[in-house]
Amino acid sequence: MAGFGGIILASRLRSVDTNTGGGKLLLTAIAAAGIGGASLFGGHGKVSNALLGALIVTSVENGMGLVGLPPGVKFVINGLVLLAAVMPDAFSSHGSPKPD
Repeated sequence: MAGFGGIILASRLRSVDTNTGGGKLLLTAIAAAGIGGASLFGGHGKVSNALLGALIVTSVENGMGLVGLPPGVKFVINGLVLLAAVMPDAFSSHGSPKPD
C-alpha cells in the first residue's frame, strides 16, 4: 500500500524527489545484500558476497551515470536489477507449502 500511495502521490505532483526517504543509500544496501546471495526471507549470507553485490550495484550505477540517465530512471533500473536477483529466491522453496 505504501508503494501504491507513492505512485498516486507522484502522479498528483507530476514529479518525484529522488532524495526522499534517504536517497539511494537504502536501495543500494538492500540490493547489495540481495544480489550478494543473502536470502531476504531470513537466510544467512557472507560479507564477501555482500561486497560483491555492492560492486555489481555500483558498477551498474556508474554505467548508467556514464550514459547520462536521469536519477528517476536509475532508481527504476536498480529496482529491476534487485527484483531479478531476488525472484529466484522468492520462487524457490519459500513459496511452496511444506508437506505434513
